[in-house]
Amino acid sequence: MKYISTLFLLAMSSLISPAFAQLNNGGLNAGFGVDADTRANYMKYGMTTGAVISDDWFSPSLSGNNVIDTSNAAYYLSLLQGGANMGFSKRMSALLYARVSGRLWLDAVYGRDYVATNPLTDSTAFTIASKNGDNPGVWAGGSTNFPDKNDLVDAFAHMRRNGTSVYDSLWLFTGVSTVGVSGSRYFDIELYKKNFSYNGTTGAFSSAGTEAGHTQWLFDASGNITQTGDLILAVNYSPGAPPVVDVRIWVSSTTFTTVVPAYFNFGASFDGASASPAYGYASILSKTGATNFGSGIANYSATAAQDTTYATPWGTELSTKNWGTQYQTLQLIEMGLNLTRIGVDPALYTASGLSPCQPLFSDIFFKSRSSNSFTSNMQDFIVPLVFVQNPVMDYSLKPDTLRCNHTAGSIQITNNSTAGYYTWQTANGAISGANTDSSQINVTKPGTYIVSASPALGCPATRKDTVVIPIDTFPPVASIAVAPGSSLSYLQFYGGNTSASNYSTPFGGSNGLLWNWSGPQSFASTIQNPRTVDTAGVWGTYQLIVTEKRNGCKDTAIKTISMYDFIVLSTDDLKVKGVYSDHSIVVTWEDHSQDGAGAYEIERYTGNDGYKAIGTVLNGGGNAGQFSFTDNDPLQGNNRYRIKATGKNGQIYYSGVVTVAAGRSGLQSIYLAGSAPGKGVMTLIVNADADSRAEILLYNLSGQRLWDKPVQFGKGMNTFGLSTAGAQVGSVQVIFILVEGRVAYSQKIMF
Repeated sequence: MKYISTLFLLAMSSLISPAFAQLNNGGLNAGFGVDADTRANYMKYGMTTGAVISDDWFSPSLSGNNVIDTSNAAYYLSLLQGGANMGFSKRMSALLYARVSGRLWLDAVYGRDYVATNPLTDSTAFTIASKNGDNPGVWAGGSTNFPDKNDLVDAFAHMRRNGTSVYDSLWLFTGVSTVGVSGSRYFDIELYKKNFSYNGTTGAFSSAGTEAGHTQWLFDASGNITQTGDLILAVNYSPGAPPVVDVRIWVSSTTFTTVVPAYFNFGASFDGASASPAYGYASILSKTGATNFGSGIANYSATAAQDTTYATPWGTELSTKNWGTQYQTLQLIEMGLNLTRIGVDPALYTASGLSPCQPLFSDIFFKSRSSNSFTSNMQDFIVPLVFVQNPVMDYSLKPDTLRCNHTAGSIQITNNSTAGYYTWQTANGAISGANTDSSQINVTKPGTYIVSASPALGCPATRKDTVVIPIDTFPPVASIAVAPGSSLSYLQFYGGNTSASNYSTPFGGSNGLLWNWSGPQSFASTIQNPRTVDTAGVWGTYQLIVTEKRNGCKDTAIKTISMYDFIVLSTDDLKVKGVYSDHSIVVTWEDHSQDGAGAYEIERYTGNDGYKAIGTVLNGGGNAGQFSFTDNDPLQGNNRYRIKATGKNGQIYYSGVVTVAAGRSGLQSIYLAGSAPGKGVMTLIVNADADSRAEILLYNLSGQRLWDKPVQFGKGMNTFGLSTAGAQVGSVQVIFILVEGRVAYSQKIMF
């Protein structure tokens, strides 16, 4: 069966009093479904029905935007289903001023009231004659019974802008359900500018309003609003007749009689606490009498038993005095009012000093009346609910620290009660991006960042914060040390330096290091102190990259390892000489070491290939430490020899280098012996084949002559002491010997 709604909220001006606001028969307003149903993405009653993308109070199908928070729904459901008589409230499902689906949600609230089902009593009811227009301070509340048509159950309210700017149209959506579904019903939705509360213990009401317990609306001479005040929606409806809503604002009698508002007219009704009150509620009308103020509708089915209007996630109270999941027909009425079109939106009056960012109201108060008279006795009420108070920018900030391994960071804002509108600036940083509401920005440079926060687009900033983003680029300290294994069978590496890396920084000390080794023969390791398997192919350049765990910063150490780093040069214990005779060179040496060697290799310098072994002499033990070897195939010119001794314990040590000239050079051999540590003298031994004049010269690598010394060589062996005093340790210099003006010898030496 097709359900037809017969409930019109002033859809036909011919059927209504000119004192009441004109509304459409339901509709989709500012994305919210005014359809006498509480489900999102579904329109049940009105001119448009079925699956329609729309917001609503709840979203039982989990599709669409539910305005009311449904957390702990199962808890409330279990209590109410079990017969509990209780009142509670729920807030908006999003933060204040949240931007949802392109609209600005200012606030929302739901209130569940106690019910007066016998033998229960409603503990939030008026216990003395209380009327609209009175000072709320004279009202009294407590527990009592009354007809179920006056017994409020569920109340809803939501305010939004039809866009994300505070200058977009302002809409108020509200809904009320009662226990009773028969007979005429009358209720008010009163919005207080200043704090309004109820004390359940004393039954007293308290209002911060200073004009007879209310706050008045003020106007300038042109009829523009300069101060907003209290507002009331008086709703009357009966089965079979269209419900109507009377929109009123609290003004002084002088304002009512002398002011012509700019965007609306005052109606004929003005009701206060007496026959001639100083203040009262004045009805307001459209300027033309034809402008629709919004939409309104109640759930109605021609066959009441077939009404399937969804109630709330925790159920509701039915006229049968039982708990149920669905509203009965005519149990729920909804309204959506365009406050901008009515003319009470502060955004219309910025020229007169109002701000669309100011809180329009503080609390909302739902109550029922005994008749359609605005000043009839009030019956039931739901305790005042906080509604659209001043939004507080109470967000928290989470800064970031840039590091070597975190070159792009973020600043994160966490909204607490209000979803703010944020703008950022920086003089020395760099902003690379932001999320849709700028509550998070991405940064790529350290620096100072300033955020300005307001509740919404179009509002001035009410809070500013400065955030400093530091950068941690403090590096670790890398170093490489190496030692030979037993008998030079492997290399043991030592990486670090953990101690030097653990220094004080603004970000604390070291959080530990990571090691990354690489070297010849695909050597790789990630431990601090690795070792090679053996010494085959291990000679070459090694690299250690040390990474600080705290910030990912790195330091690199490089070290070239040679076999000669682990051999001993023994120029004092292993003395070598050489002489050229009859086309051969005889190399002789003495080994004065304590243990002596097991074998000696004679090595000759071959140029690019370095020193190559040309012979081996075993130590038979009967040579008294003296040995010789004959090179029968010397090179023409200077021949350089050294002796490689292998000790009985496997240790290798070398002699110095002796240079022997093959052919006619004037010199048969030259040997340069190092000194013992600290002696400061080197020994030059020259074997000349004839008497001759010579000159010894010393140059640095830049070609600067450091000193020269004329000498006289006699035929045979000549020995000269060369002072090394003043030479810088580790420096490399070049020694030359000139015989009869011709270079006979040159050699690099390291001090």
